[in-house]
Amino acid sequence: MEKSRLFEVFDAIPQKEIKELRKFIHSPFFNQRIHVNQLFEFLVSCKFEQKVLPNREDAFRYLFPRKKFDDHKLRLSMSLLLKCIEKYLTITQFESNKNNVELNLLSAYRKLNISRQFKKTIVGIDKQMSSQKIRNADYFRQRYHFFEEQYLFNKEMSRMEENLKLNEVHENLDVSYIASKLRQSCFSIANKGIYKKDYDFGMLDEVIQYVEQHQVFNIPAIKVYYYCYKILTNRSDIASFEKFKTLIIEYQSKFLQDELRDLFLLAVNFCIQQMNRGNRPYAQEGLEIYKVGLESQVLLLNGKLSRFTYRNIVAMAIVSKDYEWVNEFLHEYKDKLEKQYKEATFSFNLAWLEYERQHYDEALDLINKTNFSDILLNLSAKTIAMKIYFELNSFDLLYSHLEAMKTFINRKKIISYHKTNYLNTIKFAKKILDTPKEDLLSRKELYNNIKTETAVAEKAWLLKQLS
Repeated sequence: MEKSRLFEVFDAIPQKEIKELRKFIHSPFFNQRIHVNQLFEFLVSCKFEQKVLPNREDAFRYLFPRKKFDDHKLRLSMSLLLKCIEKYLTITQFESNKNNVELNLLSAYRKLNISRQFKKTIVGIDKQMSSQKIRNADYFRQRYHFFEEQYLFNKEMSRMEENLKLNEVHENLDVSYIASKLRQSCFSIANKGIYKKDYDFGMLDEVIQYVEQHQVFNIPAIKVYYYCYKILTNRSDIASFEKFKTLIIEYQSKFLQDELRDLFLLAVNFCIQQMNRGNRPYAQEGLEIYKVGLESQVLLLNGKLSRFTYRNIVAMAIVSKDYEWVNEFLHEYKDKLEKQYKEATFSFNLAWLEYERQHYDEALDLINKTNFSDILLNLSAKTIAMKIYFELNSFDLLYSHLEAMKTFINRKKIISYHKTNYLNTIKFAKKILDTPKEDLLSRKELYNNIKTETAVAEKAWLLKQLS
């Protein structure tokens, strides 16, 4: 039963919501079947009281104690309960946005021809929308529906002399579409770069042309994504990046947190790409964006910081040599990491920092004491240890370490390009050790071989050992 759709959905609901969900399921307006109520209570008991996984036979006995087990009958109860929970999720999600609720009430009053309540609701919605800070594409979509309802009301009431809302209908519809089109196009372009997939962008060229020819730059939802589009389609457009970075910081209050997080990460990705092209000062640019995102908590999702974002922040701080700040960051945000990744992620990144600060003993101690279950993180930690042994001239240890690292790679299931990168790193590290420093010709040849090899991790570090 624990593999059923019902339990998957039920298990994902936080305990703090169970009380409200119980009220919903026990309400005769939404459910009048006692066996559905009982199945819900059975699941609650299993998860929160007995702390065991639900069993189909036990569930059936709980619902129908005097009947012989009937799997079809149980599946019917499970299906009905799932529909109730889905209806609860739908309603709570809908009601989480007050504008949606009020707009549907406005539509209901229009269809019932209750003029006084319709007008009263208009005043309330207008005041509510005008006072809210969010000005994203969804806001303008709601404004479009708001003015559309007024247009329809006046039309149905044959009061066309008062129907002065068509300009507002068109204006908000246009802004909503343009902002939504730009937003979705930006994320599609970003995904295209990751997954190497082509998309049909429809009327995007016409939208860009319209934006550039009309005065719509006073609208943050359009302005931000226009400059985002510019940097996604031209990686050399530094002026647009500066504008984009300034705008996402200035207009933080205009976007919901999830959307703003995506915008911050797109700005950081631009910095990473510039760094990959050799523009190291962009590490400081990216770090500044990260710092703003941490301060406003926009980088957190449900109070947690992604281990990937955590590591990227450390990387940019290390390149920027902002060692004191990143040391404080590592400890301050350790408990913001997901529990299952916390210790390994913290230890690796602190070891990395200690290596960069040339605190080699501390770095090795962290690496040797930590169980890195993630294979790639394990390899990254082993690579740091390799570099430390090299720096300390501990060549006997280094040879043993490289052999053990090679065995580890060949024994584990690792994506082919990662495997090749690390095996080449080991091969070149051994060749550096085996090539006498006085043999300048051989070392120059090795330098060129490493430089021209595309599949090698730590290329810059290896080349440094030969320079």
